[in-house]
Amino acid sequence: MLCMFLLSEAAWGISEPSNLELHNSQIGSEDFLSSEKLVASELEQPPAEQFFSPVTDLVSALDSEENSQSSYSDYTDGANVSDVLYLAAPENLNPGLYIPPPVTPSSEPIAPELIVPELEQTELESDATPFVPIWKINNLIINLSDDFSNFDQGNRIIEPTVTDTLPNGDQLAITTGFNRYAQPAVNTVFNIPLKASWTREMGDFTTTAGGGIDLFNQLPLAVNFNANASVPIGKKATLSFFVDYGSYKFNATTLNNQIRAWRYGPNLYWQISPDMYLFSLARWGRYNDGNQEQQSFSRIEKKLGDFYVAGNLFTWQYREDAETASGYFSPPDFLVANAEVGWKGEVLDWLDCGAAASWGRQRLNSSWSSAYNYNAKCTLEITESLEMDLGYAFSNVIGQTGDSAFNNRAITGQVRAKF
Repeated sequence: MLCMFLLSEAAWGISEPSNLELHNSQIGSEDFLSSEKLVASELEQPPAEQFFSPVTDLVSALDSEENSQSSYSDYTDGANVSDVLYLAAPENLNPGLYIPPPVTPSSEPIAPELIVPELEQTELESDATPFVPIWKINNLIINLSDDFSNFDQGNRIIEPTVTDTLPNGDQLAITTGFNRYAQPAVNTVFNIPLKASWTREMGDFTTTAGGGIDLFNQLPLAVNFNANASVPIGKKATLSFFVDYGSYKFNATTLNNQIRAWRYGPNLYWQISPDMYLFSLARWGRYNDGNQEQQSFSRIEKKLGDFYVAGNLFTWQYREDAETASGYFSPPDFLVANAEVGWKGEVLDWLDCGAAASWGRQRLNSSWSSAYNYNAKCTLEITESLEMDLGYAFSNVIGQTGDSAFNNRAITGQVRAKF
């Protein structure tokens, strides 16, 4: 734990989106993005409970008419944002649940200043200074996901995050967990992440930095690092920049091969109107096996009452196809374009549910095929301070070379407790 706190002073970041984990996202919920599991937050991970996970930095819920941006208005935490915002894996290409960060939070009404009579003021000044705790826990978030495909590849994630407010108002988030990565004929990898992140707001400028370590069975310890900064552009747009370094948690093979990567790039969110927004990102990556990648994702969404329609475009290129040597999907030419429709509504006072589906085309090395996915999620309010999500998603987006569709399925969940 001491190492983790020392690293947190040095740097690590997110937001996001993750991944707006686009989870989540995370896209990261959070959606075509999350990192490793793309959502954020990005700006939020996204997370990260978003079906659209590294699509795993994502990461900010919006449910008002003025700031509505997605059919899913989930609670996201800064510590999960990067997961939401990093795409980095075909199983995360499910952008329907990504929730971008709010443009500008509505200003709170300022309470009139309390006038204290001079005598009472003297008495108050003489009182002892109230105790301010060093660590005031605000909430606990437990992200759960089980991704599996028809190729018997399975990634199971259990990651709790505790967030607190420091005496100066900064946010500190600590994440751990127990993750499992399995594939046929490959040693199963168990992972315990230990991460800390620090977030500070300075006027309109927000920065998050942190880092930590990953513990593995039969593998050396690995260091991870994240940083994120965001600034508004005018009154309706936000520009963010992300940088991330760590183990590439694509599958058991990449972990056994000790593949690590740097990823960096900008996010742009633009609230075109109260019920319409545009989100776009670019990512560049450099791997320790010498490979390089480039990703781009753009989404435009229009809200229609409890429904929404959206269009998504994702591109992904690698300098070399390293799937045979290193174990990760690395297409020289990959594109997914789809149209999406979704709904979210209140079923009962304590139950909100939503569903989304998309259809489009995908291109792998100049060969075209259909691409579709569907998902559903419900949020249960157990008490005023405790709620839980449970969701399911299916996608046939290609996840490895060959003639068969990837047919990825994901069961996701999140438990949120406020203190």
